[in-house]
Amino acid sequence: MALTGDMLWHDLLWQQALTDGGGSHDFAPQLEALSPATEADLAVAHQEVPVGEPDGPFENYPAVVVPPQTLDGLRRVGFHAITTASNHSMDGGHVGLGRTLDAADRAGLAHAGTARSAEEQATPSIVTTASGVRIGLVAGAYGLNGYRLDRDKQWAWNGLDPDLMAADAARCRAAGADLVIAAVHAGVEYQTEPTSQQREVAHRLAESPDIDLVYGHHAHAVQPWEDHNGTWILYGLGNAMAAQSTKEPRTREGAIARITFRHDPTAGWWLAHAAYVPTLIQARPWRVYPLGAPEVSHRHRVEVGERTYRAITSWGAAGIYPVLHGL
Repeated sequence: MALTGDMLWHDLLWQQALTDGGGSHDFAPQLEALSPATEADLAVAHQEVPVGEPDGPFENYPAVVVPPQTLDGLRRVGFHAITTASNHSMDGGHVGLGRTLDAADRAGLAHAGTARSAEEQATPSIVTTASGVRIGLVAGAYGLNGYRLDRDKQWAWNGLDPDLMAADAARCRAAGADLVIAAVHAGVEYQTEPTSQQREVAHRLAESPDIDLVYGHHAHAVQPWEDHNGTWILYGLGNAMAAQSTKEPRTREGAIARITFRHDPTAGWWLAHAAYVPTLIQARPWRVYPLGAPEVSHRHRVEVGERTYRAITSWGAAGIYPVLHGL
C-alpha cells in the first residue's frame, strides 16, 4: 500500500490547475510524477480541506474551501481512497463536509474520517483491492480550528479518541477486513518531533488487536517512524502537495510510505516490508516529484533526502530506506 501526508490545496495550486487545464481546473499534472510511487494495491491520500462547487466560490485562508476537481486529480493519478478527518473538515460547514464526500464518491474514491449521516459514520470503511484483500480505514483528528459540529450532527467528524477509533477498527474487522490502518491528524505544525498527544494516541491505537498500522499527518513536516511492540507507527508523512511559505522549507517535503503486508496461512497477516519515497514540491510550474526525478536538482536530492531520512529514522527505526523513484 502507498500512504501520503497532507494534500493542502492552496490558491496557487488552483491557479496552476487552471493553467494546466486551459481554463478548467486540472490537478492531475501537479501529481502525475507520483504515479510510480502510488502504484499499489491500495493508495490513500489525506484530503485535508473540503471542496466547494465546481465553479466556486473558493477560500484560501484561514478557512479553506477548494475546487472539487482536486479529487478527480487524485483518482486519475492512481489513488483509491482518502482520509478526511482534519482540523479543516468544517471550513465549509456541514454543507462543505457533505459536498466533499459527494465529490469523492463521484471521483471513485473511498473515504474515512467524516460522514453525512449517523448511519454512514457507523458503517465500516473498507476497500477491497484488485487481489481481493479487504482493508479497513479509520481516521481521527485533534480539533476543528474553533468550529463546532451541530448538536444533532456529532457523528459528522471523527475526533482523536483512541477508544472510538479502536471501536471503528473492530467494526471493520467484524465486517470482514483482513487489515485495518489508522490515520491520525495531529501534532504541532512544522515540528519534526511528535507531541505527547500524538505518541499517546498512536501507542494506544497500535496496541489494539484490530489495528495493523498507524500513520499520521498535520505537522506539514516529516516525522519519525517507530516500531511499537510489533506495530509500526509513522508519525508524520509531511506534505504530499501544498503551496505553503518558503520560510518553512520542510513544508515542500514529504514521504510516501510504501508498506507491504504478507499473509501466511498459519501466522496470518504481517508487515513484511516498509520503505518510503521522499518527495519535493517545486513551483513554476507547481509540481511534486519523487527525489529521483530528473526535475529535482542534485543539491535538493541530497539535502532533502538526508533531512527526510534523519527525520524518519531519528527514533531508531531499523530497516527503513528510501526509494527515490517510487518502485
